[in-house]
Amino acid sequence: MISNRATLAVFYGTGGLLLLLVAHSTAWRHVNTALLDGLAGITLSTAVLLSCLRQLRPALMHVLLITGSAVIALAVRAADGGIPSGAVSMFTVWVVVYGSLFLPRRQAALHAVVALGSTAIALRLVEATESALLHTALLVAVVGTMGLVAGALTRRTRVLSTTDPLTGLLNEVGLSHVVAGGLIAVDECTPGLLLLIDIDHFGELNQALGRDGGDAVLQHLARAYERELAEGGSIARLGGDDFVVWLPSAAALRPELSRDLDGTSREVERLITAITARANGTFDIDDIAVEVDVTVGAVLVAEGRSASLKTLLQRADTALRAARQADLPVRLWHPALEARTAESLKLQAELRCAITDGQLRVHYQPLVDAHSRQMRGVEALVRWQHPRLGLLTPAAFIPEAERSSTIVALTEWVLHEAVDQAASWARAGRPLRVSVNLSARLLAHEGLAAYVETQLRRSGLPPELLMLEVTESAVTAQPRRAAAALAELRSRGICTALDDFGTGYTSLAMLQDFPFDELKVDRRFVANALNSAGDEAIVRAVAELAHRMGFEVVGEGVEDEATSRLLAGLGYDLLQGYHFSRPVPAVDVLALDCAPTPQVARTLTPAQEQARATSADQHATLIDNDDPILRELTAVAARVIDVPVAMVTLIGKTEQHMLAPVGTDSFSMAREDTFCHHVVNESDLIQVPDTTADVRFKGIPIVKSGPHIRFYAGAPITDAAGHVLGTVCVLDQRPRTLSAVEADVLRGLARAAAARLASRVDAASIQPLPDLVDAPSLAN
Repeated sequence: MISNRATLAVFYGTGGLLLLLVAHSTAWRHVNTALLDGLAGITLSTAVLLSCLRQLRPALMHVLLITGSAVIALAVRAADGGIPSGAVSMFTVWVVVYGSLFLPRRQAALHAVVALGSTAIALRLVEATESALLHTALLVAVVGTMGLVAGALTRRTRVLSTTDPLTGLLNEVGLSHVVAGGLIAVDECTPGLLLLIDIDHFGELNQALGRDGGDAVLQHLARAYERELAEGGSIARLGGDDFVVWLPSAAALRPELSRDLDGTSREVERLITAITARANGTFDIDDIAVEVDVTVGAVLVAEGRSASLKTLLQRADTALRAARQADLPVRLWHPALEARTAESLKLQAELRCAITDGQLRVHYQPLVDAHSRQMRGVEALVRWQHPRLGLLTPAAFIPEAERSSTIVALTEWVLHEAVDQAASWARAGRPLRVSVNLSARLLAHEGLAAYVETQLRRSGLPPELLMLEVTESAVTAQPRRAAAALAELRSRGICTALDDFGTGYTSLAMLQDFPFDELKVDRRFVANALNSAGDEAIVRAVAELAHRMGFEVVGEGVEDEATSRLLAGLGYDLLQGYHFSRPVPAVDVLALDCAPTPQVARTLTPAQEQARATSADQHATLIDNDDPILRELTAVAARVIDVPVAMVTLIGKTEQHMLAPVGTDSFSMAREDTFCHHVVNESDLIQVPDTTADVRFKGIPIVKSGPHIRFYAGAPITDAAGHVLGTVCVLDQRPRTLSAVEADVLRGLARAAAARLASRVDAASIQPLPDLVDAPSLAN
């Protein structure tokens, strides 16, 4: 943009040239040539001097404008009327336009009055009164119009140069003017506060809603923050999803801030949280409920004269990055953070050497079957055995590594180590699928699939024993490239998983487009599922969605048995968390045993078994295979527990009698080929979450050959003497676990079935066999 000095130099230069033209034109011989030459010399010399100046001070600018008005009036007089005087008088427009461009309105109006007044007087001296008045009126009209136009354009230009076009907020230029003025009044008694606000996961949100939807979110937040800062503050958008709030007097909002600047961290954070909480939250964008969270870096300013916006923004950015690394919503800048930032940069430089110097370690955390609790795989998690700082977890160095190409070398190293280790386990007869996290940078790499396949061939690991995990943010950063890379991996038999599902803005349509094999639900939902109805609904819905789309579903962050039972009951396939094991070195993996020890069935004495089996066979002869009451009981069992098959069984001497089956035909089986004969030695319900993982059952025909039963649960039916005659049982072709309510329902149905059998005994007037042993011994 042209400066006020350069504009004034052009004004004087062109004016001088015009005066020379008028003075020496042969058409106008009546002009005062000597005076015009003298005025031209003055104006041209002034133009040269202005071009040599670096800066035009305000006082000198006013002097030159007044001088210019005087030169115009003198030149009008020297031109001696007519066209020459009219031409020279038009230079009054320059004075008015210049004032509109570079001066406040009052000062510009004053200079316009001086210029027009002096020119009008000069015109009166060289022309008749009527002609001079007409000439002056025309000049005022032209000059006034030009001044108004120039003023409007100037104000519009200033607005455009200082305002963000999308939100109407200040931009960085406008903010710099505001902050520069506000810093003058900042001191220890009236501290200022600058907030750098960044929207969490805005890239994923923008991808899910589209560019227009993302713009609508920014506009909504802009209006919300403007309402919160209606008095005493300014809000600006720096571009992207970064907003800046400037509070020139934070003490005016919270007076206690002025009392002790060294102890205000909590108070400032409470103030910031109050501001952001009221502006954020859930709102609708095109009928979609969008929840927006932000992370804030803050700087408290106690000495304004030595500060600048650039410095404050750098400090706020440092605080913002520290907040993200610590997973905090707000962080106040402190000098120690600069040292921490320097330490992070140092770690990043050292990490490059650590990769080649053998300082990295890979630990493995098991992924267990949600039902059998047997270990089905492990996740590879990198650790850094730092020579100075000890063993570092990924949180200490991965965030910095992700900001550079170091993350690519680090991921390749982890993949190399994990593939070799999984191949070693497979050769030892313990095949475990190993999961490796892929960085966003590596996912976008053109040769990813070929590189992974090379590693598999080199190590001899079958592709089905490798799972590559990617996060939502990695997928949504470059969705087309990610979809192509995942499709290429699948074409080579390599499985992929979507990690931390639920933390970003992955749309269901996008999820359908990506060829994932596994969905890992983020720990924040899993950890609160027992205590939050909302989180429980989320983990339930995700499990149903994942299975409908053909994905296995994994619950991360399982910390206790209650949560593991809940997820198993909701149909989760795999579980991961400290409840089963922390990440351990490779040498300790095969020693892990996450599965509970199966209960050992108690063996009845021959006399006990003869009494029990005889009673069961006698009851089987008394009850119809399609008894209506038992049929109702099994129908309730199938409906409430949501299984395809339910039945009443009686376990005789050599076979199992099947009564009132739902979901299958009635037939008899050899008792050794059934699940239910294990119940006769127990006094309570038993369940087998995954029959293929239980050594007692994985070889029986209905598991091994068909119909491939994976889940069994049975509650015992007892007679009056305390003999366990059989069960009310349910079966499913998918592994699962009963909830506490479902288990109680099954026990209640077994008691109802026992009552029905007892009524048939009474009707037939058959006495139960005398108990040959102590009934309590069977009931324990």
